[in-house]
Amino acid sequence: MLCLGEKDLDWEQLMAEQLAEYLVGVDEFLAWESQQPARHELIDNRIYPMTGASREHNLVAGNLVTALNFGLREKGGEIYPADMRVQIDKDGTFTYPDVVVVSGEPRFRKYVAQDTLLNPTLLFEILSPSTELVDRNQKLEQYLRIPSLMGYFLVAQDKPLIEAHLRSGDDWLTHECAGLDSNLVIPTLDCEIPLREVYRQVRFE
Repeated sequence: MLCLGEKDLDWEQLMAEQLAEYLVGVDEFLAWESQQPARHELIDNRIYPMTGASREHNLVAGNLVTALNFGLREKGGEIYPADMRVQIDKDGTFTYPDVVVVSGEPRFRKYVAQDTLLNPTLLFEILSPSTELVDRNQKLEQYLRIPSLMGYFLVAQDKPLIEAHLRSGDDWLTHECAGLDSNLVIPTLDCEIPLREVYRQVRFE
């Protein structure tokens, strides 16, 4: 494991691919990230800096939060956009999903300066060229192992398309919701979200 406190490393100048070369322990990462001006994810003990988001990404994220608030209005629960760190695997993966939903009482990792959620119900990742491979591979594999998780959604930003992974008993079912006239069905919240609302103000080429 690399000690993040080593003085001979200039962390501010390291690019994402350089950071990801080093294996980092969870306690080291949590202590180090608490002192950084920008957010970082830890995936399989490797650090990935969070990058900025496009106009479309931000519009879709904001629209999702608004629509989900209506779905949760009378059911309780909480919605966190972007800045909520989630513990996916206690041994080496901590991420910042674009939108997180918790049904019921949220639980957090103890003795950490920053809130770290342990029991997400729904996770949404908005796809971009720089993150899609990770969202579809490492994150997909690990997210679906979270005991509390009932749904993982991959949301396109360049077209009206959402890929939904929904828990059904011990299995996961996958389906696509495509087109502005479609509705995203979320059984856990007993609600439907029109894609026209998710993509409000988004311009497609």
